[in-house]
Amino acid sequence: MDYQPKVWQDYTNDYHELAPDVCLQPYIQSYWFSYVTSSSMPDRIIPDLCSDLIVKLNPELDVLQINVCGPSTHFFYSNSDQVTIYFGIRYYLGGMYPFFNQSFKGWKNQFFELGMVEKEMMVALRDKLSGKHSLSELVKSADQYFLERLNRLSAKTVSVPIRMFIKNQPNLLSYAENTTRSLLSERSLQRLFREETGLSPYEVFDVLRFQHVYQELIKQPDISHLDLVEKYGFFDQAHYTRKLKKMTGLTPQAIRRHVGILQDKK
Repeated sequence: MDYQPKVWQDYTNDYHELAPDVCLQPYIQSYWFSYVTSSSMPDRIIPDLCSDLIVKLNPELDVLQINVCGPSTHFFYSNSDQVTIYFGIRYYLGGMYPFFNQSFKGWKNQFFELGMVEKEMMVALRDKLSGKHSLSELVKSADQYFLERLNRLSAKTVSVPIRMFIKNQPNLLSYAENTTRSLLSERSLQRLFREETGLSPYEVFDVLRFQHVYQELIKQPDISHLDLVEKYGFFDQAHYTRKLKKMTGLTPQAIRRHVGILQDKK
């Protein structure tokens, strides 16, 4: 997958990403770890088109819970009232679909226990990850589990129309331009996206456009917002501001200040 999402980074952020086995990389964007305490500030989670399996661990690395976080279309906060380590498996858009034998309809903006949809997977994954003494052991065990599961499946990949939709978007100004390039009718495209990703094509377009803007701001905090309005086909600056506030909870000016401070701290 050419598209590489960016997560929100705070000033003091105990968050790390590690690459999965090369055979899993068409599906899994990264493994990630986050350490939080009751005094930690809530984490701001921004849309990135990914879905996650989130393993909640205590400080001794015992598995407490395994949850599914579906793709989001707006920002939200995550926090904990106790010392907790989170081990996440972040899947690309559609990347989780081959590992589950069901539709992803209705998973948008949802957070629920894995056992509600895949009880067998929850038991097997809990068993595979239990008893580990380090985060590197967890990653190795996760690689083994998902490689074994992938080999037992039909090795489905993200459907071509979805891959092309993502690939084309940076070069096109509008949602209409992108859908007309598709191999499918818009109605068929709608069904395919909801089945494999839980999102509509327009929701994917909306988040993908935001991610491109956000990544430009990370690289160049002083870039003109008006230039980004024109480059990414927003109706006007008010439309641009509304979209960024929906995705981050912040105004474009506040995002600029935030990423500028992060750059100064490097």
